[in-house]
Amino acid sequence: MTDMSPDDEIIALLAEPAVIDPPSALRARTLARATSGRRPGRPVDAARPCDPLAAFDRTVADLDGLLRSLTGPEWDAPAHAEHGRVRDLVAHLAGVERLVLRWLDPHDTVPDLPDHVVATRSVVAELAGTDPRDVARQWHEGARAVADAIATVGDRGRMVAFHDLTISVNQLLVTRTGELWAHAIDICQATGRPLPQLDMERMAMLCDELVAAVPLALAYRGSSVPGRAARVVLTGPAGGAFTVPLALEHKVADPEVIIVADAVGFCQVAVRRLRPDQLDAAIEGDLALGDLVLTSIDALARD
Repeated sequence: MTDMSPDDEIIALLAEPAVIDPPSALRARTLARATSGRRPGRPVDAARPCDPLAAFDRTVADLDGLLRSLTGPEWDAPAHAEHGRVRDLVAHLAGVERLVLRWLDPHDTVPDLPDHVVATRSVVAELAGTDPRDVARQWHEGARAVADAIATVGDRGRMVAFHDLTISVNQLLVTRTGELWAHAIDICQATGRPLPQLDMERMAMLCDELVAAVPLALAYRGSSVPGRAARVVLTGPAGGAFTVPLALEHKVADPEVIIVADAVGFCQVAVRRLRPDQLDAAIEGDLALGDLVLTSIDALARD
């Protein structure tokens, strides 16, 4: 290298690793070191997902605190297009807790109730003349009873009914956490309060579970795409990167689309509190496939 200038020598040194074959075991050692230091799919400083039962417990406590803060006129504020006023929305939730307790009981037989709104109308009518604070108390007691019943379930992978779905107990907890969060958003919007913020551990749990449920959501809508996959990159402390198949019981293929979006916004779309076209998402690759994923992630929401 005596005839080279200092700059040429530096360039040659930088280029040398590109033309020398790396040791055969280097890739395996590098991957082993990387995966031992962090969970695949999630940044090292990201929030860790909490247990679904812990997420449900915290969300029940948050909503209970919100309801306790409501003043007289706020109970009559319009909160939901189908459920009506705040007090009616809480009565609906009281009815949902009653149904969930029955669905969790393997010895109970619940009539076919595919429509989530219609299923609780009798309870809403029953509680129409009740002091709204007592309605809130009945909801909270029911929600605590649901949490206690699930705490005694040995296998949270056990499948249970939930309206027209058959899902695991853990998936039920995720769905209910999303529902309570969504209705807390409704109540805050109705009463002019700041929107409720879930802690990052709950958001991370929702992100993990909602992305994992993409194949089920597509199947529910009858829009599965066998043999194809998407890469979902969720940004923020609760986010991560996930490659998901777009059909049930299919191996993960090379993704044909990459969707990059804010983790919280993605979850808001999944609980139907943000439209897919309102989500600030970047889609690279098959745009139609990306739109299909984003318009399907709310398929399992019930509110």
